Amino acid sequence: MNFVDYLLENSRERDTLFIAGPRETITHRELFRKVNALARHFGRTYGRGKRILVLAENSLFFTLCYLAAMKSGNIAVLVETRVAKDQLEKIGDLCKFRCCCVQEKYRSKIRDGWPLFSEADLAALPATDEEWVVETADDETAQILFTSGSTGEKKGVMISHWNLVTNSEAILEVMHLTEDDRACAVLPFTYCYGVSVMHTHLRVGGSVVLHTAIFLGTVILEIDDYGCTGIYGVPSTYQILIHRTPFLKAALPSLRYMTCGGGHLEEKYVRTITGAFPEKDLYIYYGATEATARISVLDPRLIHEKIGSLGKGMPGVTLEVLRPDGRPVDPGEIGEITVLSRTPMQGYFRDPVGTAAKLKDGRLYTGDLATVDEDGYVYFKGRGNTVIKSAGHRITPREVEDLINTLETVSETAVIAVPDELMGEAAIAVVQAVGEPSGVLRDEIMYLCQTTLPSYKVPKAVVFAESMPLNASDKVDLIRLKAAVAALRAGEEVGGYEEIGPIHGRGEAGDGTIL
Repeated sequence: MNFVDYLLENSRERDTLFIAGPRETITHRELFRKVNALARHFGRTYGRGKRILVLAENSLFFTLCYLAAMKSGNIAVLVETRVAKDQLEKIGDLCKFRCCCVQEKYRSKIRDGWPLFSEADLAALPATDEEWVVETADDETAQILFTSGSTGEKKGVMISHWNLVTNSEAILEVMHLTEDDRACAVLPFTYCYGVSVMHTHLRVGGSVVLHTAIFLGTVILEIDDYGCTGIYGVPSTYQILIHRTPFLKAALPSLRYMTCGGGHLEEKYVRTITGAFPEKDLYIYYGATEATARISVLDPRLIHEKIGSLGKGMPGVTLEVLRPDGRPVDPGEIGEITVLSRTPMQGYFRDPVGTAAKLKDGRLYTGDLATVDEDGYVYFKGRGNTVIKSAGHRITPREVEDLINTLETVSETAVIAVPDELMGEAAIAVVQAVGEPSGVLRDEIMYLCQTTLPSYKVPKAVVFAESMPLNASDKVDLIRLKAAVAALRAGEEVGGYEEIGPIHGRGEAGDGTIL
C-alpha cells in the first residue's frame, strides 16, 4: 500500500484543521486536494521511482512536497536545512535528483542547473479533484533520510512504504491518539522522529502546530493558544525549557502528554518534569533513523519504577542486547542493542558495505551499548563509536556523564576523547553549567569523579561550554564539539568555551597533571 494513501485514508474528507498554525493553516480536505494535485504533477512530469529532494523547514510547503513525492510513486529525499552547500552537492551527485523542492531561503544551497520546484511553482499549480493513484509494492522505497551526522559522514537511509506503515501503527497502538489530539511540532520534519509526528496525527485526523520560532519558550504560548495535547522533544528541548523559560510554572491545561526521544533524558530532569506535571504522561522513546524512527518505549506508568530505562520494544519489535558472540547479555552486563522487526531500513543508499555492517540475518545492529535488568527493561549505556580507549581500558562516556549530571549545578555533560601521547586517548568532560562556570564547580566535578570512578575513567580535564552545539536533530553535535575542544587545547581562543584549572589543591587530573 502506498504510505500516503494509508495516511489520508481516514481523514481526506474532514473539514477540520490539520496544520493549525501559527503561520499557516490547512484542513484535511484541502490538504488531500493539494497533495493529490502535486502528486499528479510529479507523476506526469517525472514518472515514478525518481528521487525528489525536499529542503524546507516545517511548513505547508514541506508537507505538500514530501507527501506528494511519495504519493506519486517517487522517493522523497530529506536533508536537514542546515546542510552545507558542499555536503548537499555530494548528496546530489549520489542521488541524481530529478526535482528539488526548495524554499526560497535555501535556494543558494542548490547547484546551478538542478531542476527546481519553488514555493511560487506550488502556488501556480492548478487545483484538481482528479485523484492520482499509483499502486506501490510494500517493499518499494518511499523515502531516503540523510542522517544528521553527529558522529560521522551522512548516510542515506532507505525506508519502504511498509516500514512507515508498520512504525506508524506501532506508535498509534502505544499513544492512543485520536482526531482530538493536536501536537506541538518542535522537531524538524527532516528528522525521522519529527516527521513521525506528522504521520500519526494525519492518520487519525488530528492536527499539528508548527513551531518555527528561534526562541523555544514560545511553545508555552503555542500549547495554550492552540490547545495542544502533546509535545514531542529531545533531551535538549526539555533542558532548555526547564532552565531558560517559565515552563515548570505553566499550567498547560490542554496538554495530556509529553514525549522524549533522540537521546538520554537525565533522571533528574525526568523527576523535575513529572514532579511539576504529575497528571501528564511522559513517554520515553528510543529510536534510530535506520529503524524508521521509534523502536522502544517506557510506559509512563513505570516512569519512576524503571527510571533511566529505554523501556521495551514497541509493538511488533523485539529488542535484544547481545554479546559480541551473539548471545543475550545477563542483567547488568553491557552489550549491543539489536532490533528484530519489520521496521528496519532497506539499507544505506548505494553503500553495500555500510548496509552489511548494520543488517545481519534480518537483524539491525544499532551500534548502541546497553544493559538489561531482571525484568528485561533496557538501559542505554552509550554509543559504540564513542567508546574511549585509554591505556588498554574502555571508557563508556555515558557512565561518566551520568555521574557528573547528578550535580544540581550541571545542566548537561558530554564526555569526549582527545589524543593522548601516553594513554592513546583521554577523556575530557565538556560541561554546561546551570549558572556561571567556576573553579569551585570544576573542583566539585573532579572530586566527585575521583571518589566514585576508577582512576582511568576520571576525566583529564573539564571544559565549560556556554551551550552545547546541536545538530539539525537537536542532538549534541560531537564533531563540532571535538573540533572546538581541540582548538581550545591547542591554545586558540574559542568563543563559548573555557577550561578552568583547580583552585583548592584538589580535583586534579587522575595522572597528577594540572591543566
